[in-house]
Amino acid sequence: MIFFRLVLLLMCLLASPLKALESDADQPIYIESNSAFYDEKTGNSIYTGDVIFKQGTLHIKADKIEAFTVKGELEKAIAYGNPVHFRQIPKPGKEEIRGTSKRAEYYVDSDTIVLIGDAVVHQGDNTYASDWIEYDQIKGTIKAGEKTSDTKRVKIILHPKNSEKNGQSKP
Repeated sequence: MIFFRLVLLLMCLLASPLKALESDADQPIYIESNSAFYDEKTGNSIYTGDVIFKQGTLHIKADKIEAFTVKGELEKAIAYGNPVHFRQIPKPGKEEIRGTSKRAEYYVDSDTIVLIGDAVVHQGDNTYASDWIEYDQIKGTIKAGEKTSDTKRVKIILHPKNSEKNGQSKP
């Protein structure tokens, strides 16, 4: 009974809209894990062991996910893994965005995902790699790099959309 209430509560809390693909917010949330813990006083929950989170096109796989709520509303979720995997279709007709990192923080109010530790984001053939990457789902922007470090570099690979249209053929 407690587990059922926990899952039902989490589904309600996590049902906040994701702006990436509008229909995602209308989709049910599916969570699978080896164990779940819910603290009724704080409203926070922890899922551990091969955690799978799905809502529409958003898919997250992690070793552990912590959900933090304020007044019954999800404020943020933090996923931990070796690595955490996420993928999502940003807009109809756009290429899927895929990413990995040691930790992923999802901030509901700003619809932002921050990847920390060996972070890599792929969209189509393009790749962004850094120790810190921020993906803004509303604006469709990616920020990478640490302003406080000159030794940690951002690595980006951008491919032409279609080399054959530009008079070049792909090898």
